[in-house]
Amino acid sequence: MRTHLIIVALMLGAIACADRTAPISGPPTSRLFTGSTPEPTEYPAERAFWELARVAPSHGGLYFDTLTGDLNVYLKDMTEGPAAKRALPIVFSEGLASARARHPQAGIVFKQGTYTFIELARWRDALDSVLMATPSVQWWGVDHAKNQIVVGVLSGADSEAIVAMALELAIPAGALRFEKTGRVHPEQTLLDSIRPVKGGIVLEHKKSPTSPIYQCTLGFLALWGGEHAFVTASHCSSQRGALDSTKQYQPHLASNDSSIGFEVADFSYTCHTVLTCSNADAAVYRATLGPGDWYFKRVARTVGGCFPSCTPPAPLTIDSTRPFWSIVRTRTTIAVGDLVSKIGIATGWSQSYVRQVCMTVKSNVSYFCKAYSDYQQDDGDSGSTSASGYPWGNGHYSHARRDSLGKYHRWPL
Repeated sequence: MRTHLIIVALMLGAIACADRTAPISGPPTSRLFTGSTPEPTEYPAERAFWELARVAPSHGGLYFDTLTGDLNVYLKDMTEGPAAKRALPIVFSEGLASARARHPQAGIVFKQGTYTFIELARWRDALDSVLMATPSVQWWGVDHAKNQIVVGVLSGADSEAIVAMALELAIPAGALRFEKTGRVHPEQTLLDSIRPVKGGIVLEHKKSPTSPIYQCTLGFLALWGGEHAFVTASHCSSQRGALDSTKQYQPHLASNDSSIGFEVADFSYTCHTVLTCSNADAAVYRATLGPGDWYFKRVARTVGGCFPSCTPPAPLTIDSTRPFWSIVRTRTTIAVGDLVSKIGIATGWSQSYVRQVCMTVKSNVSYFCKAYSDYQQDDGDSGSTSASGYPWGNGHYSHARRDSLGKYHRWPL
């Protein structure tokens, strides 16, 4: 999967609008309804639509055209256009400002509607009980772009019971639309149990039976001797630079059921001095995952990140629409000025430029020919995968490792 992330900067500012004189303050007037359906709920998120309904009761919802920036407004009674035009720059001031910052010629367009927002909200709420009890229904609400109620149902599901209930409630057939959808899953973060596993998510281990629990980041998954394996930092095991068969758990070291692999290779060796030296702070773990629990060459993608750091750190929530990047190649050369990223469980997605290359780093272990970048990192990010590419993810993850000091280690498989 090749992914591209586009960051759109929205400039919210004061937009001078004509006809900004219509007052719409004060409490909403009461609404009387007839029929068997109850008065709809006024959700706080829909307050602006109810405010517009005070001025233009026949409005049937609205939406911004993503290509032109125009605000399209449905009206059942088109004579309410002038009143709606005076109210909209006040009720939807931020949305109009944002649209006109990107599309200076954006305007307000009125379209003939069939149903009012009040009617649609009432019918939506009347269907709540049957939709809540129908397992195939995943979501529903007022479709502002279509002037209808939309119900998201699983592919192949039978919607006859919903249609029958709608008829019983005297909801017009044309007001109800069904859309095929996938099953809704709760939001996941890098700290959750993730199956199939992928890079960028939490690992837990103990250095000894009596030691505290330590957290690191799963780097990436690959093949090692033809077997499924994954990579994290060498110091995320019982002994840095030594093969010790440490077990890694995901997400928590709560029981043997969460163990996903054990160490089978460690990339350290003894120098000609008394020091321990290495080309990489990296260890390979043989995966003990079951069928279907494996995502080869994938790294978790969060909903956003920071350059070079965030306060507080970048979010750890995984993007539900684009949940991962794919590893597509190995970088053989890293140069000063290369843009690089990391995904780690402590500080999420952070990004900066390479500042130095092929530096020898001396600490309790000496590392040869390391590159340095100053993106944000913290305890727990150890083992996270390095990425190279254009600003905010137009590139691809490379086979690379880094240690807790923020140093990049090129480590070809």
